[in-house]
Amino acid sequence: MRSHSFKHSPANPEPLSARVERIIRRFGFEGVHVSSDQSWHVTLTGIVDDVNDRALLVAIARTTPGVTVVRSEITVSKPNLTDIPS
Repeated sequence: MRSHSFKHSPANPEPLSARVERIIRRFGFEGVHVSSDQSWHVTLTGIVDDVNDRALLVAIARTTPGVTVVRSEITVSKPNLTDIPS
């Protein structure tokens, strides 16, 4: 009997964008939308408070099984205090 090996895990019936969005909701990010235009690519859009939140969202998306590319179009609503000229 021949053994089959698969490069990717078995297909999840939940769309990739829905999976990522469900996970980020657990972290309390309600104003962020996730879309997927290619098999393993997701795009994050929306508004967050600061660059740390944006970085966290990108990290969550990147570590979601099935995601290989993350594009962030997230807007930061509050400037980083170190970016404000003195």
